[in-house]
Formats: sequence, structure tokens, C-alpha cells
Amino acid sequence: MRWLMLVLVCALSVSARCVKRQATNNQAPVIQKAAVSQNTAQTGPGRKLLEESSAGSGNLTNTLPNSAEQGDQSSDQDVDGTSTSTSNDSDKDASNTQDTIPSGTPSGGPGDQSSVEDTSSTNGDDSDNDTSSMDDTTTTSADSGEDSSNDSSNDSSNGSSNDSSSTDSTSAEGGSANQTMSTEISPSTGSGGGSGSCGSMKSVCFNSGMQPSMFDQMKSASHWITFGLDIPGGAPSPRAKQAHIPMMAFEKHVADAVKLVNGPDAPEWLLTFNEPDHSYMFLTPTMNGAEAAKAIQPLLDQPGTKTKFVAPGPAFWREPFLEEFFAACKCKDFFSAYNMHSYTAESENVIKDIEAYHSKWSDKPIWITELAPGGCGKSPETVGQFFKDVFKFSKDSGYVDKVMWNTGNQIDPKDTNVCDSWLVDGSGKPGPLLEIFESMDCS
Repeated sequence: MRWLMLVLVCALSVSARCVKRQATNNQAPVIQKAAVSQNTAQTGPGRKLLEESSAGSGNLTNTLPNSAEQGDQSSDQDVDGTSTSTSNDSDKDASNTQDTIPSGTPSGGPGDQSSVEDTSSTNGDDSDNDTSSMDDTTTTSADSGEDSSNDSSNDSSNGSSNDSSSTDSTSAEGGSANQTMSTEISPSTGSGGGSGSCGSMKSVCFNSGMQPSMFDQMKSASHWITFGLDIPGGAPSPRAKQAHIPMMAFEKHVADAVKLVNGPDAPEWLLTFNEPDHSYMFLTPTMNGAEAAKAIQPLLDQPGTKTKFVAPGPAFWREPFLEEFFAACKCKDFFSAYNMHSYTAESENVIKDIEAYHSKWSDKPIWITELAPGGCGKSPETVGQFFKDVFKFSKDSGYVDKVMWNTGNQIDPKDTNVCDSWLVDGSGKPGPLLEIFESMDCS
């Protein structure tokens, strides 16, 4: 009897151990699934995909639509206006740009990786340079300042296409997202370029309602201005951003101008007060020379170290505004160029005015920041010839550094100074003068 009970006890003990081992074995898949689920969650919609323009990588072909509320989309473009990369900074909402996903990746949402194989491993870092293995598909970083190779160790395809050393001739037009576009635009230090070329003298003045994309159509222009410190009308292309010369047009802009020239993005040039002696359509404030000298004092006190300044541009240059201004501010040497406006209808009279202005203010180069043949009803050919005459004279003069065609964009027809001289209409559609402007070589 004891022997039988001993056998039963042993059998029960062995059975319990088997059951325990089986239970332990059954838990392993549950733990493994939890690990996979956690990795997938880290790459869900809360995480932004690393982006690169399809022009720079053959892997990036599928584009998700924008969200319902789209913010600024910052697309780097080359000098011809074609996109070269798409910026998706970590401090911006993912809805601000189109999310681009690699081919073969499910389009359930930005970063949706529900079909990622269980063998994939995911870095938990949520920075813009984080990359996940997704069925042998390479995801590249849009941040040109970072090397994505340190986050792409699980990529089993062909290495990071963001590696600048692997950039080949195929990226010459579209470019890698890690390739920095350099568009050198230097303000004029003389009277234009070589023989038969306007060089950096040829520029454009825009008015209210302009958009930076309008300037992108003016491929032969060197610089552009409008009446403020900031660029209006949306995100500019790299070329439009670099070619913009800010203007401290009115007294209300002085404090912000001081911040700008002392900040990290200080411009090379800054225009100061625009026609302080004249109220445009009775809308803008006026100052006499002494008042303007007092208003500009904060800028004289804190000019920064990187910016050169253009003197105020009076509407009536024959009047003594500048004499009074310089006498009150004792700041004539502060400026690197003088500023002149002209709306005289005949080019030969404009040329005489430029010569007279230079004889009065001959110690610095002249910038003509507003030029147009005043009055309405002229043909495009007549207007075009007017500009050709003045630009050619200015180039040959040796003392006119910059001439700005006014206006780049069509504005209120009540402004009879520029009713015939616009290059694109209010929607950005080219007018008949754009082709004349583009072909003008100052010869």
C-alpha cells in the first residue's frame, strides 16, 4: 500500500512540473508580442517620417495629402524655382508639410508601420534623424545639417542616401536632402557687371500684395525690396530670401531694425526711411530732417557689425531734407550709399536728374530704389525703352550701384506713377514687360 502511494506522489510531482514548464513556455510569445507592439507604437502617427524630396531619392515616391489645416510649407528651391528639399523641423507641427513616405510603406498615416516585420528594431529617439527598418526600405533625414548614418544601423538596403559622400551626378538637379544649395548673390560694389551685363545692379521694387514667388519669375534680377523689414506673402524660396534687402521704411520700424542688425540673421544691407518728406496717398507719416535724425538715433547707437546702411530716400530730392537730416544727426559717414527716386516720364530727363543728384551727393554710390515713367497710357515698348535707357546709363556711369524697376507687381491703378510699369499682375501672371525686363542687358 505504501509502495502504491509513493508511486502516486511521484506521478503527481512530475505532472506538476510539466504543467509549470508548459505554462512558462506559453508566456514567451506573449512577451515577444508585447515587445513588438511597443516598438510599433513608438513609430506611430505621433512620430514624423524623415523626409527627402523625390528629386533627390528614388525611394521617395508616395506623397500623403496635407492635413486639413496646413501651415507654412518650406521648400528649398534652386535658382530656377524647382524644389530641392523639404524641411520638416522637429519644432513644427507635422501638418505643416506634406509627409513623404518610401515606396512599399503602408499609407495609414505619417509614420504608420503596422506592417513592419517582427524582426525590425526601432530606435526610441524621436528626433528628426531617427530612422526605422521598414522592409529593407531606406528612410532619409531632411535635416541637411545632420548625418543620418548614426540612426540608420538597421537599414539593410544600401546605406543612407543622406550621406553627402554618396551624392552623384543624378542629384545635380534635384539634389540630396543633405546637400546644401549655395546661391551667391552679392550686393553691387560697382556699377553692374561686365560689358553688356547689368550684373547685380538690376533689381526690382515690389508693392503691397506681392508674393516672393513673383520674384522667382524675374530670374535676371539681383535683388528686390518692398516697404518693410520682413518678407510678406508666404515662405520665400532660398533665392528670394537671399536676394531680399529689408527696409526700415518708417519710424515705427526702428526698434525692430535695431534687433535685426544685432541679431544672428543681420542683413548685409538695410534701407532707411522711405520718403519721410511725403505722405503716400495721405496714408504714411511724414518727418522733417531734424525729426528723422532723432528717430534714427537708436540705430546709430546700435548698428551691429555686419550691416551697411543706405541713407533715407526723400521724395523731393531737390529740397533740403538730406541737408537738414545730416546736420542734425551728424551721421553722414554712417551711410554707405545714397537713395534716389524718380518718376520723370522721359528717360533723358531722368538721366539729367541722376547727374544732378550725383553732383550734389558725390562722395558715395547712388541706389535708385524707385524708378518708373510716371503717367498712364504708354505702350509696353515705350516703357521698355525707358528702362533700357536709364539702366544703360546707370551701368556706364560708374557711380550708380543699383536700379530697382518699380513695380514688380501690379497695384492700385490710382497710383499713376506705376500704372504702366508692372511686370506681373496681382495674381502673379506675367505681363508683357516681364520678357523685356528679362532680356534687358544694360548695353
